[in-house]
Amino acid sequence: MFLRYRSSRYTLWHAGPKIPLRTNGFRAGGLLLLTVWSATLLTTQNRRTLHLDHEEPRVHRIGKSELPDVSKPDAKVNINGILRRHEQSCFPEKGTGIARYDVAQYARYVHFAISMWLAAEGRSNNPIEDAHAEAILPVPSGHWSFFAVLDGHSGWETSTCLRENLIPATSGALADLYSRLNPHTPHADIPVLPSPDELDRTIRDAFKRLDDDIVHWAVDRVFASESRAAAVNLLGPAYAGACALLAFYDAYSCVLRIALTGDSRAVLGRRGTNKNGEPVYEVHVLSVEQDGRSLAEEFRLNAEHPGEAVVQNGRVLGMGPSRAFGDALYKWSLDVQWKLKREYLGRTPRPFIKTPPYFTAEPEVTQIEVRPGDFLILATDGLWESLTSSEAVGLVGLWSEHGYGHNGPSKTGEHRTLAVQELPVELSEDENDESVRYRQWGAKKQFVILDENAATHLLRNALGGADEDLASAIISMRAPRSRTYIDDITATVVFFE
Repeated sequence: MFLRYRSSRYTLWHAGPKIPLRTNGFRAGGLLLLTVWSATLLTTQNRRTLHLDHEEPRVHRIGKSELPDVSKPDAKVNINGILRRHEQSCFPEKGTGIARYDVAQYARYVHFAISMWLAAEGRSNNPIEDAHAEAILPVPSGHWSFFAVLDGHSGWETSTCLRENLIPATSGALADLYSRLNPHTPHADIPVLPSPDELDRTIRDAFKRLDDDIVHWAVDRVFASESRAAAVNLLGPAYAGACALLAFYDAYSCVLRIALTGDSRAVLGRRGTNKNGEPVYEVHVLSVEQDGRSLAEEFRLNAEHPGEAVVQNGRVLGMGPSRAFGDALYKWSLDVQWKLKREYLGRTPRPFIKTPPYFTAEPEVTQIEVRPGDFLILATDGLWESLTSSEAVGLVGLWSEHGYGHNGPSKTGEHRTLAVQELPVELSEDENDESVRYRQWGAKKQFVILDENAATHLLRNALGGADEDLASAIISMRAPRSRTYIDDITATVVFFE
């Protein structure tokens, strides 16, 4: 489902299936809107968009002769092909405030024979539950840049919907805000800027209204249509769920805002020098995960649902994150859920759901002033299960120091195994190391620099690093066992001018 928002004068987003518009829904207009969307650089996970109502068959059929002989124990896994399959590197024009951004994704395999064939071919299962989206938009004051990392669960529909709608919804709301403050001077050299509280509130409201469309407006449309087929289509993004991490950078003010719903993470790296004049990178964690391990989230949920065991063993009603888009089974009233069950092939309400809603899509918003040379790492929780924030910053910093981002691979240090202590970052003894994967694998962290894409560089070192045998084992592991050992990963690395 691709929601479309219209103002009385302009169409903000003009893509999606044949779904009637919500006439009283999210409005995004204002004097800035036409300028914002007249020239848009928008890069998404896939170049080709597959709508939820698309009629083209989605199954790639593999003939018997195409399947590999999986009985051969020495079948070699194409590690580079798998890690680099979804990578992207983009170099925006000067003046945008963004020097470069890199994106990469890793997806678990789901079937033994097919997964081995895909591994040999350097291909992954499709669709991945994660998604990402990027946009650099010209505005009268300069440029706005948006970067989104979306961690789907229980299906891919919610993350796909957010990929198409989160940036348009948020940028449209911000355009409205700026337009109200600058009603007659759309091209003024010195625009009137909103207050930090106004900006934060606008972003929070945009997230909540988009989730309201996904969860509640969709079910209203189902009840109005009385069609079970429409219910299956419209409610896909509501039944599935996704965490959302959005970065908004205003090149005019040099302020970066991070909005997080869920358990992804944003970390900023800043180059400095130590007392010996050697490069060392500061680590600025810009988000706090919202999950069952957060005391603040546990207190909030207990206050909203007294007497219920909402949080147990670090899980929220069995789920990892405590905030998310979609996940309507934790948001719809029981009356709505039973009606969907009786009349629209809906799912049976879960016995522990007593006083919904439990989840919210309202994000926590933070900000930081960006300096030249800073870089930003956005990643889903799969990356942070393997790497700490300091390790990730140190890896990108080392990648930059070796010139991979400017001149391609350098000869110095190429293929050299690196220990954690060799990273150009001050490793804090107080940092809570929740990167459990290497301990689970019974392996020592050994890092390596092989990739020209900074995000792929992070993925490689999160999936075994210099230990190619470990990486091959993880990558070729099949479901359901793979879910115990690794998660899907999406990472974006942004380098500021």
